[in-house]
Amino acid sequence: MSQLTEKELVKRARKDVGAFEELYLKYYPKINNFVYHRVQDDATRNDIVSNIFFKAMKNLPKYRFMNEEKCSFSSWLFRIAVNETNQHFRNEKRNNTMKNKLFEKQSNEGDKLIDLDYEILKEAIKALPLHEQNLISLRFFEKMKHKEIAEILKKKEGTIKVQMHRTLEKLRNFLQGDMSYEDV
Repeated sequence: MSQLTEKELVKRARKDVGAFEELYLKYYPKINNFVYHRVQDDATRNDIVSNIFFKAMKNLPKYRFMNEEKCSFSSWLFRIAVNETNQHFRNEKRNNTMKNKLFEKQSNEGDKLIDLDYEILKEAIKALPLHEQNLISLRFFEKMKHKEIAEILKKKEGTIKVQMHRTLEKLRNFLQGDMSYEDV
């Protein structure tokens, strides 16, 4: 990878596909990881990630360096990733089979889930509305700070903190059996 700054690389990438390849190599693991925590099917995930980078390359001339703190290339790219992932779920018109599996597993184990495993947690997160899934993914799977999430979602940091708190409370209540799918 070259020694150019991100800003210089983005400027070069507007004219040179090779420079965009460097951006792709730098951000592919992070974007793929973000999508992975939302979409487990490999083929679907690969399609979504490809669309994200295609849209980024296509819209690169529209990207503006306002103030690096306001809108970094990384934030801009993650915004595309959030939008593409959400679009996937809107197009898919998610069926209720995942929710039914979790409900059956929860019913068999009683009201409280003591031995919570990763699969149940993933299914519970999938039951949340898309904007809450995004919050969880960005905060815990991508390990972003509230400020970065606010930048990506174009909201105030305080709003993100309140939404995160409410989402975690909702997830906690759901996993403890205090909420049903209808309440989520």
